[in-house]
Amino acid sequence: MLMLIAFLCLPPTAETAVPVHSHNDYWRSRPLQEALEAGCLSIEADVVVREGKLMVGHGPREVTPDRTLTSMYLSPLAEIVRARQRVYPQDKRPLILLVDVKTGWSSSKPALKVVLEEYADIFKAPAGRHQGDGGVLLAVSGSGSDQKGAPCGIDGRITGIGRQLSFLEKPMISQSFRSRFQWSGLGTLDPDQETKLRALSERVKVEGRLLRLWAAPDTPEAWRTLIDCGVGLINTDQPTKAAKFVRELLPNRPREASGKSRPQSPAAPNSDPPT
Repeated sequence: MLMLIAFLCLPPTAETAVPVHSHNDYWRSRPLQEALEAGCLSIEADVVVREGKLMVGHGPREVTPDRTLTSMYLSPLAEIVRARQRVYPQDKRPLILLVDVKTGWSSSKPALKVVLEEYADIFKAPAGRHQGDGGVLLAVSGSGSDQKGAPCGIDGRITGIGRQLSFLEKPMISQSFRSRFQWSGLGTLDPDQETKLRALSERVKVEGRLLRLWAAPDTPEAWRTLIDCGVGLINTDQPTKAAKFVRELLPNRPREASGKSRPQSPAAPNSDPPT
């Protein structure tokens, strides 16, 4: 009976995930929870190391004692995974937790190892020992991007395409949209740029990874275009709206454990927002 009560008290989540990345998720009014209810396949939390702990925030000025990676993300996710293996009950894929390290890697790596050891049972290899369906795939970005010998997954870059790493070791390739494309997300993408986007998506797809373009336009027109061009993760600051749109757009698309299956204007400013 106690186990049943605990199961019923788990944080609510969607039944399945959609290829949406909740960018800077900790800025939401309900961090983590909104993304889980929407069914985001990937969630991002920026961290700063302070006194050996991973504190959530885009920089030192945002850090407060109560906002740790453990309290905001790891503890709630552990509660779910330990109760039912999968974050999303009807989806075998692991949830990707992208930890964007804003402080130096040399000081961040030891702090990261501490939480990896504490929550090893919920993390997929190489970060932990979770077996079977579901679990959490932790990957590091920022100063941890493409780090050789990282104790977990890594967020890849375009320059790293071709390295022989598994999906669990490098689940995604991330790139600034505005460094390669000029589009506000209104109207249609220029045909030449669309061809370029499809080619980039294909390069990432053949490696079995998910392409994420940060600083991409965050509009329904853009979400549709990115999906149609094969982008594996829709980077958004509107997880509920984007996930609903993508879910309705792709009702019959297969759900796989990696990026191997491809989901079927005015110029944008050149400067990127915070990543």
